This record gives sequence, C-alpha cells and structure tokens, in this order.
Amino acid sequence: MYSIMNKNIQTFLIISILLLNACATYQPQYLDENFPKKLPNKEIEKSFYLVGDAGNANMNESTLGLEALKQIIEKEKTTDDYLIYLGDNIYQQGMPEKGSSERSLSEHRINAQVEAAGSFDGDVVFIPGNHDWYNDGVKGLKREEKYVRKKLSNKKSFLPSKGCPIESIEVSDQIQLIILDTQWYLADWNKTPTINDDCEIKTRDKFLNEIQGELKKHNGKTILVAMHHPMFTNGPHGGKYSFKSHIFPSKKKIPLPILGSLATQIRSQGGVSPQDRYNESYNKLMRRLSTIARDNERVIFASGHEHSLQYIDSKGLKQIVSGSGSKVSAASLGKDGLFSYPNQGFAVLDVYKDGSSNVRFYGNEDGSVKLVYQTSVHKEPEGYDADNLNNSFDNEISASIYNKEETSKSNFYQSLWGDHYRKVYSTDIKIPIVTLDTLMGGFTIDRRGGGQVTRSLRLVDSTGKRYSLRAMRKSVTQFLQKGAFKDTYLENDFDDTFTEELLSDFYTSSYPYAFLVVGGLADAIDVYHANSTVYYVPKHPALGAYNKDFGDEMYFLEERPGKEHKGLASFGKPDDIEGTDDLLKNLRKDEEYQMDEPHYVRTRLFDMILGDWDRHSDQWRWSRFDSKNKKMYRPIPKDRDQVFSNYDGGLLDVIKFIVPLTRKFQVYDDELKNVRWINESGIRLDRTFAQSSNKEVWLEQAKYIKENLNDDAIDQAFRNLPEELQDDTVERIKRYLKKRRDDVVGIAERYYKYLSKQVIIRGTDKDDYFKIIRGDNQTTIQISRIKDGVPQEPFYERTIFSKETKEIWIYGLDDDDEFVVSGKGSNPICTRIVGGQNNDIYTIENGRQIRVYDHKSKPNTINKKGGAKFIFSNNYNHNTYDYNKYIDKTNTLTPLVGFNPDDGFNINVTDVYTVRGFNNNPYQSKHTMKAAYYFATEGYDVSYKGEFVNAIGNWNLLIGGKYTSENFAQNFFGFGNNTINLDDDLGLDFNRVKTGIWSVDLGVAKKGRYGNGITITGSYEGVEVQDSQGRFITSGLGLVTSDPDFFERKFFAGIDLNYEYKSFDISANPTTGMVFKLQGGSKMNLDDSDRTFGYVNPKLGFYNAITKNRKLVLKTDVQGEFMIGDGFEFYQAATLGGINSLRGFREERFTGDKALAFSGDLRYSFNKFKTGLLPLQLGVYGGYDIGRVWFDGEDADNWHDSIGGGFWVNAVDTIAGQFNLFSSEDGLRFTFGLGLSF
Repeated sequence: MYSIMNKNIQTFLIISILLLNACATYQPQYLDENFPKKLPNKEIEKSFYLVGDAGNANMNESTLGLEALKQIIEKEKTTDDYLIYLGDNIYQQGMPEKGSSERSLSEHRINAQVEAAGSFDGDVVFIPGNHDWYNDGVKGLKREEKYVRKKLSNKKSFLPSKGCPIESIEVSDQIQLIILDTQWYLADWNKTPTINDDCEIKTRDKFLNEIQGELKKHNGKTILVAMHHPMFTNGPHGGKYSFKSHIFPSKKKIPLPILGSLATQIRSQGGVSPQDRYNESYNKLMRRLSTIARDNERVIFASGHEHSLQYIDSKGLKQIVSGSGSKVSAASLGKDGLFSYPNQGFAVLDVYKDGSSNVRFYGNEDGSVKLVYQTSVHKEPEGYDADNLNNSFDNEISASIYNKEETSKSNFYQSLWGDHYRKVYSTDIKIPIVTLDTLMGGFTIDRRGGGQVTRSLRLVDSTGKRYSLRAMRKSVTQFLQKGAFKDTYLENDFDDTFTEELLSDFYTSSYPYAFLVVGGLADAIDVYHANSTVYYVPKHPALGAYNKDFGDEMYFLEERPGKEHKGLASFGKPDDIEGTDDLLKNLRKDEEYQMDEPHYVRTRLFDMILGDWDRHSDQWRWSRFDSKNKKMYRPIPKDRDQVFSNYDGGLLDVIKFIVPLTRKFQVYDDELKNVRWINESGIRLDRTFAQSSNKEVWLEQAKYIKENLNDDAIDQAFRNLPEELQDDTVERIKRYLKKRRDDVVGIAERYYKYLSKQVIIRGTDKDDYFKIIRGDNQTTIQISRIKDGVPQEPFYERTIFSKETKEIWIYGLDDDDEFVVSGKGSNPICTRIVGGQNNDIYTIENGRQIRVYDHKSKPNTINKKGGAKFIFSNNYNHNTYDYNKYIDKTNTLTPLVGFNPDDGFNINVTDVYTVRGFNNNPYQSKHTMKAAYYFATEGYDVSYKGEFVNAIGNWNLLIGGKYTSENFAQNFFGFGNNTINLDDDLGLDFNRVKTGIWSVDLGVAKKGRYGNGITITGSYEGVEVQDSQGRFITSGLGLVTSDPDFFERKFFAGIDLNYEYKSFDISANPTTGMVFKLQGGSKMNLDDSDRTFGYVNPKLGFYNAITKNRKLVLKTDVQGEFMIGDGFEFYQAATLGGINSLRGFREERFTGDKALAFSGDLRYSFNKFKTGLLPLQLGVYGGYDIGRVWFDGEDADNWHDSIGGGFWVNAVDTIAGQFNLFSSEDGLRFTFGLGLSF
C-alpha cells in the first residue's frame, strides 16, 4: 500500500509540474510569430485607440504606456477618431472628495491621460472600471465624471454618464460603439444606495435586454463593445498566473512555495474575487453577453482590467484586451489566444470602408513605441450576387407555408401531439408575388428584425414610413435560443433533428392567417391594430445580401407602429406613438401622463377571447393623445401570432402538468379554462397600466365587447381569409369565438378575481401626497401632487376591498413624498409602502398590517408610527420599483432514476413550489419536497425544505423535515479501517441496517451574490434501529450488549454550521471551478446528555483544464470527517464509501471517528454531436480514490483505494446522465443516474 501511495504522490507531482509549465509568463507569446508587419493598404473609416488601466502614474510623471500612446497619436491623423480609456482611470480608489489627501494624486492621474491625448483630433472618452467605483460608489464616479468633463470641455467625455450602465453611439452608418459599465453589474447594490437614481435602467435583467436590443438593432454593422471587464482573458483574472506567483503569493515577496501554489490554485480556479472571470456573478454576465453577441456578424469586445495586451478569438467572438496603460502582469495564450504581451502599451482598432477591420498592438520598448502585433479582425462582409437573380415574375402564385409531407402525421403522433392547424399550413392559397422595389412605391431595407420565433425585415417606404415584412415560417433555433437557452449558444445544434421537426410542427398550433381576421374584429370594438397583407416574396435583386436568408417564401407585410404612422386611422390618429419603455418612463415622470385604462382593459379582454397569450412588454406600442395638462395613452397590440392558438395533444397535457410555464399553451375552444396562465405574459403590464381599474371597469368593458362584437362583425372579419381557407376549421373557430364573446363577462370576472388579489400602485417622480384611508373591509387610496407644500386635487383614487385583495404595494418613487394613513376599519389589507428616494414623511394612525420600506442611509421623517413595521435598510430589491415584480406561484416536478448496489434501482421525484413576491432574491419562498423509493430494500424517504427570503433582516429562514420508512437502510461493517466485507458469502443484506428516522430542523441562511453561502440550523431527530436478526448488527458485535436500549428510538438535538463556496465556468460540465465546504456542529443524546459530540467536515475540490482546448480536465477533491468526542452512535460516525468518496466500495463501507479521502478524475469532453432527438455532449473519465478511516484504539496504517471510470451525457443542459464503474479490493461497483435538470 505504501508503494501505491508513493506512486500517487509521484503522479500528483508530475501533474503539478505540467500545470505549472502552463503558467502565464512575462514574455510576449504568439500563436504565429510571423504576423504581417505592414498595415493593410485600405481606406480607414474610423480608428479606435484603446488604452486601459492607465491611472497609475506617479506624481508629476506619466507612464510608459501613455508615452507610447502620445508618440503614435503625434504620428497619425486622428480626425474624428476615438480614443477610449477602458477604465481603472484612477488607482487605487477612484476620485476622492476635494480636500482629501489623495485628491491631488488622483487628479494628476487623470491629467496624465488627458495630456497624452493632447494632440488627438477626435473624441476622447473615459469609461469606468472597478477601481473607479471604489471611492463611495456612484458618488465617487460622478466626481470623476465631473472632473473629466471639465478637463476635456466635453459633456460626452465620460460614458456611460451618471453611474448608468450603457451608452450606444452611432459612429457612422456602418459602425456602432456600445459602451458598457460592467462594474455596475458586478457591484453590490445594497452598498450603493444612490445607484440608478438617475438611470432609466434599474435592473440587471433590463440591462441585458437593452444590450440584446442594441446588438439586434445594429446587426450588420461593425459593433465595438467597449467595457472594462473582458469576456475572455488569459491573464490573472482569467486564472493564468506566473510561476513566480506559486513561490511569492503575496506582495511582500515572502517565499511560500507550497502555500503559494494552494493560494494560486484557489484564486485561479475559484473565482473567489468578483473581479475574476469565473466568479459566479462575473461569469453569469459574460455567458449571457457571449450568447447574445454570437447572433451578430461583426461584433468586437475591447476591455482593460488585465494589465497586459491580448487578442483572443473565441469561436468568432473577438476580444481585444488592452489594460497595460500603466501596469503590467503576466499573461499566456491559453484557450483561443493569438497573442499576449505583458508590458505597457495599447491597441488600435481600424475599421475600413469595406467593412473589414484590423487590430494593432503597440508597446513601449526602450522609450519608443513599437508595433508588437497586428492581425485581421473581420474580413470584408461576404456579398450576395443578387444582380443575376430574376426580377420578372408572374402576378400571383399558389403557395403554402409547409408542404404536405411536413404536415402529414400518423394517428398515433396526432394522439400525442394533437391536430393543431396542420392542414391549414399545407393548404395552397393564391397570393400576389411582389418585389420590394415595386411594392407600394418601393421599399428599402433598414435592417433585420425578429422576435423569439419570427424572421423579419424592417422596411422603409419612400415617405419614411416603416413597415415589417415577416416570414410566415418560424425559426426553431431562434425560438430555443431566445426563449429556453439564454446562456447557452446553440449554433445549429437542432438542425435536422427530431426536435426541430417537432417544434416546426409545434408552430402549427397557431392559426397562421389570423392577422387577416383580427383587424376586422378589432374595428368592431374600437381596438387599435396594424393592417396586414400576405405576399409571396421571391429572391430578387432588391433583397440584396438578405437573399441569403430571405426570399422564395410567404410573408405578411404590416405597418410598424411609430410616429411616421400618426395619421393612420387604425392607430387612432394620435399625436405620437411610443414604445413601452418610453411609456413607463413618462408615467412615473409626471401625473399628466396617463393611461386610458378602460381602453387598455378592453384590449386585454379582446386578447383573451382571441386566445392570444403572447402579450409581453415588447408586443405593444402606444398611441399618445395630447390635450391641455394631459397626455393620454392607448394601446396598439403588435404581433398577433398566437391568436386562436390550439395546443392540443395528450403529451402536451403531461408537459403542462410537469412544467408550469408551458400552461400558457392552451387549447382554443369555446371556453377559456385558465385565465391565469393565458395572461402569464401580460399580467405585469396589467398591474401597471390598469392600477386604477376596479371590477366595474372590467365588467363594463366586457359588456361593451359583448354588445359590439356581434355575429355579423365576426362573420365579416373572417371573409378576409382567402377562399381556399373557408372550411370547417374556420367555422369551428368562429363558433368558439362567439362562445367566448358570449362569456366575456365571466372571463372578466374570473380574471379580475385573480388580478385583484394583489394591487400595485405607483406614484410619480415628483413630490406626491398619498392618503390611505382604512375603512371596514376596504382601503381607499388617493394620490395628489404636492405643490408649494400643499396637496392638490387627487389624480388617482381607488377603493380596494378586503374580500378581493390580499396585498397592496404602494411605491412613492423619487422626490419627497408624504404618506398619511388614517381610519380604524376592521379586516385591513396587508399593505407595503415603499418610500423610494429622498426624504419621505410618514404619518400613520393605524399601522395594522402595514410595512414601510425605505433607505437606511437617507433621511426620512416619521411623524407617527401607529404600530406599523418600519424596515429601513439599503436593500435595493426592497426600495426599488420594478414592474416585473409581483406575487406569483409556480410548481415544478423533476424525476430522477438511478441504480447502485446498496439501494438497487431507485426512483426520485422532486417537487419545487416557488413563491415570488416582495422579497424576491430571487424568490420570496421556496418549498422543496423530495421522495425516493429504493427497490433493493423496499424502503423510502421523504423530505421537506422551506426557505423564506429575508425573513430575519438579510437572513433567510429555513424549515425542514425528513421521514424514512422502517425499511430505509444504511450500511454498517463495524468500526475501524480494516473491517471485513462478507458480501460474497452472506449477501448485501447482511450489512444493511434498517433505520427509521424522522427529523425536523429550523435555521437561517445567507446567500452571497458571488457563489458563497452560510447556513445555521438547529435540529431535533429520532432514530430507531430495527432489530433485524441474522444481520451484522445483531451478530454479537458488542453494540447491542453494551446498550440495552440499542433498538429503542433515540432522540437527539443538534446545531449545525455550514459554509459553502462554489464557482464554475459552466456548471453542467466545468473546465474551471472550485468547491469549498466546511461543516461543523454538535449533537446531544437527549436521553443521555453525556453522549454529546461534535464534528468538523471539510471539503475542497478543483477543476483544472490541462489542455489548451479545455477538453481534458483534471478534477481533484479532498474531503474529511472528524468527530470530536466519543458520544456518537455508529450511524453518526465518520464514514467512507460510495459515490462521493471511495467509489469502488459500498456506501458507509468504513466507519470510524475520523475519515479522509482524496479523489482525482481525468475527464475528457467530446464535441457536441447531433442525434435524431437532441444535440448531445458525451464525456468520459478515469478516476482514482484513496482514503481511510481512523478509530480510537485501532492500530492500522493502510489506505484503501479504488480505480475506475465512466461516461456522462448532457442534452443541452436539460437531460443529464452519468454511468460509473469502479474496482476495489471488494470487487466491481456499477452505478448510474439519469434525470431532468430544468
């Protein structure tokens, strides 16, 4: 056994040497040293000079990087170019206040950068980095912005401004500059109370959606995304350290060779700092950004943060790292690196007139600027030879969306997946053939559009009016990418798979020509709408380069609601047309902006009788009508793709039961059965835009629809369908629509009952006066403007009834608001008042069921508490209005099947009931029920865990319990490191111990944003060992005879403290990562207090990629269990064996008072490949474990080991399985697990 240990040590040393040889260095590294030294001879449209982390100049000095920049600027023509300082403009802690001892040096560090740009003849822009945030957060950032703007005499010289996260600049028709403040995303907002005060974007989700919108809007251009933190890096923040770091881990240069390697390993693989690339928060941001960006043809990321120059090309995403303006650190090529240079310098991105681009890197060597690398970034965009395309066509064509083969399905298939509208999709209809240059006087293409499933082009006619040309055949990959896999880029993973075929068929659930009907129905009830016409668009010269993805299929054309269409009758001939974001901004800006709530309610009821569930915020535009002191909005619904949608089929019913969010996919028939789920996408806006509307408003609008949408209007609207479609399907839809119209009052009642359970009321960003009167079983709320200290006439009033509403949320928003609560009525409604920014005044006479939330760090005035609970904190989630936040409850079931020799086959089911509400972080409470059945023992166990967010300050409350049947078994082979296994002679049952357990626990937990968490729990449990004759436990071992109550139930009380940190680059299949767990606690036998013991259980694990392509990964773990005292029972002792330690042995194979195990796996991941159903990734691994237990009084010095391997499969992070086979001195052990992971 000693020889085995020696061999393992040798192996460990060899692997360590290999890892150290892959370190970063302080020497330039090139994938190809023969890079071209001559610059391309092409006309440059725009150059971007990129310098990062340049804020470390000594007093009265510049830096080598800035000197090199100055030299190149003096040599080159820079008219209308951009010089971008990429953050960390002032080390170490941003811009202090005037009068601070650090102020002069901080100003000098900005001055040095301004002076280096002295002869620059273009725009100079500073963007913030993490160090710029370190001086009082947004306040320090604004101080720096103010100084830079004054120094450069340019209001656009510090971007994004005011501590906001994004700025988008149109550099030219072919170039877009998007500037991001990535530290805004990474910052702890609870420690920055003023964050987002001056910003329209107030949530991280909205930030990501805004980026996605900007990239989509400018797709086709060269897009430069300038941000401080790199998406890809091969420097220290990306886990690449020099050999020197292993010896001298601290700045004090004290040699610590072993501890240094451990410290470097933790930092490089653990992402323990939020500034490290694989920290959980940083990684989440970059994974989402990379997925969003991969849809774009020519996007380039430019960043600082690392104190080196790097160029990385990761599957087409280009990353420029230029962070050595004043500091240096080691770097390597790593994965996807083409170049790294660990010396001071900068980069220049040249974008040429032909759309191509090139990057140059310069260093300061011996006082002179030197070109150290250059390479092409993007080639000239591929054109499409449209000139030779036919431009002469017939006037019309008979065409269908799908062909007959695609819609022909067996009876069995239809029983599973339903009938949908397949026949309609493959029915040929006669439609006009049109070309864009002649249709309606001619169109030009503005850009590509499209939502989750739609492929479209944005068109502009000769008068400037905008239209949308939308393909009637949907995109499967686009739907999956944007709807289901937001953090995983799918490329063409689903092409030519059954899933693609299935989803294409899935789209036949929506009636494809409903847009031809909706306009006539809407006109009958004065609901606004676009006007749609269906055409066949061939590939032709006017499509230009878009012929590659468009043409030779059916499209429909409709107006794109915008101010150009103000004169359109079907939009109401408004004074303006705005988007949802502008509307939300204006509604909170001033009370003169108001929603026409009756019209909005009517439109939403119309959605419901049409079966249109897809009514999220981007599916609307808003007509604005101006009058004296009022600007009134009415809705224009967009994208009526889901009207009359019919999601039938037996298997779909099962899926709806398991996955709650799919319940919005309903069957269109004569009854709207579930008002909740059909409105899942729209309810957020309903609570925002119908906040004044009581039940009478909803019923009044329902009656209006019932009276005006008569049979004649319905029949007339359906006559707009082509003659070929006038069949039984249309008659059935008309019959169902008329039934729903007849029941629209009932629909309104049911939805209002659900909607009114929670009421959210929003003031404005002006000084508002909230008067809350609590009567018997009702609450009346009035909102007035405060002018010159006096409340004006109310602009909002609503009475809310206790029988209808469970919670009211009232948001004061910005400025100085006053809240007055009066009345002593019975049965008050739970009311949450959120003051918002500035000094709010509270006078509360009756505080029963009232909770008030406001900033701890800002002044507030409490005239009277009245028994209300005041929660003053800097919790951003509590103090900020987000219309997407509301009370919601979902339930999800996930199954798992597995096998191991101890339990045999086992079935596990997890049910998670999640409540989202006011304390979302990311939920308000979560209730997890687990149940498992084990066929080998016929035992089962069930458990419950409840978590309630922020129940005690910033701590979550935990409640749990567990129950096992009497047949539930665990193993016992005796105490010691050399116990005997008699499986071959006596069978597996011999060492199984039947144990009935029940337990309850209560505790608290605190979760960090960066992968860390701590829990403290107290427990009470009862354990009863069953008297199973003929087994090891009754074989005279001594345990029974020394304890006459051995088979009686024993009761224990305990306390447990658990800290956990984890970080992975990709959680489903890590190539970089770390897990650290430390559990400690104590338990006491309540029948014998002398039998009290403690325990400490540590675990540390790493994932290290050891090849450049990161396919070969070394996974290492060390874990232990250490008992303190000897008062423990055998089932509470330290154990080894099973899947988590010695994988070639049975569970609990060795038992003692101490246990220690080491494991190492060498894992290889193959490329993803397509199957008939789903794209799969397969991996194989070989593993080795070694460990032992100690027991007081035993003299043993041997270790046990096991060796084996297995493989795993992963289907786009939704289905995962692992199969394992290990060998040990006890023989072979096979296990597997397979389950869903969504």
